[in-house]
Amino acid sequence: MKRAVLATLSSTLVLLAAAPGIRTRADVNSYPEHSEQADFSIGAFLLPSEQVKKMFKLDLNHAGYVVIEIGVFPGPGKNVDLYPSDFTLSVGEHTPALRPISADIIAEQVAGRPEPPRVSGPLDVNTSTGIYVGRESYPDPVTGRRTDRTVTGTEVGVGVGGPAPWPCRGYDCGPARPSCRGYDCEPAAPFPPLPQRSPIQTANTISQDLWEKSLPDGKTVHPVAGYLYFPKPPRKAKNTAWELRYENADGRIRLPLSK
Repeated sequence: MKRAVLATLSSTLVLLAAAPGIRTRADVNSYPEHSEQADFSIGAFLLPSEQVKKMFKLDLNHAGYVVIEIGVFPGPGKNVDLYPSDFTLSVGEHTPALRPISADIIAEQVAGRPEPPRVSGPLDVNTSTGIYVGRESYPDPVTGRRTDRTVTGTEVGVGVGGPAPWPCRGYDCGPARPSCRGYDCEPAAPFPPLPQRSPIQTANTISQDLWEKSLPDGKTVHPVAGYLYFPKPPRKAKNTAWELRYENADGRIRLPLSK
């Protein structure tokens, strides 16, 4: 019997650890915007972009998203059936309502593809410039005698080949390098490029981070809280009133958001 209880308790702890969400605030009145009804209450807070940048591994503001903290408080003896699609963000009469985006979709959109590593080739291209000074002899057209004069000029050279040899020191040469002649030592091999994270690894990291902090979905009799991620409204809606709406069989709530 004791083992059965322990097994049940362990399973419950695993389920609780695997659920998303954040700690709820003291009550619904602790949220800047809130609404209370007989069966449930909802509080909301539009997070400033500076705060969002510090809270997530992805800069959601730069990626084109806004984050709204949601707190849901069922009434005594009541339960609430939560789904992200029940929430919408209204940003004016002439702009379609925005729905929250899941962590997986955000991660797939922003992960991108890393550039392939750049490996130096076996040959180097070297250029050189310089000034030369010389003398030339020519016959004097008046006297017929040969006359010397100094000439100067510039020159540019381009060469293709391996890196310049490194000077050998006495202890660099040995049985393993019998051909070392004091000037033809080769430099050490370059370090291999550092491995880059694949798009899948990047997407998984971003998705996990966003999901762990997202608003739980499904039926609940206990207060729950978490974040919803909405596409950033268009610039033309910047100066319009923002409103968070919740509509389902449990009821309807509208919360004006302070920007």
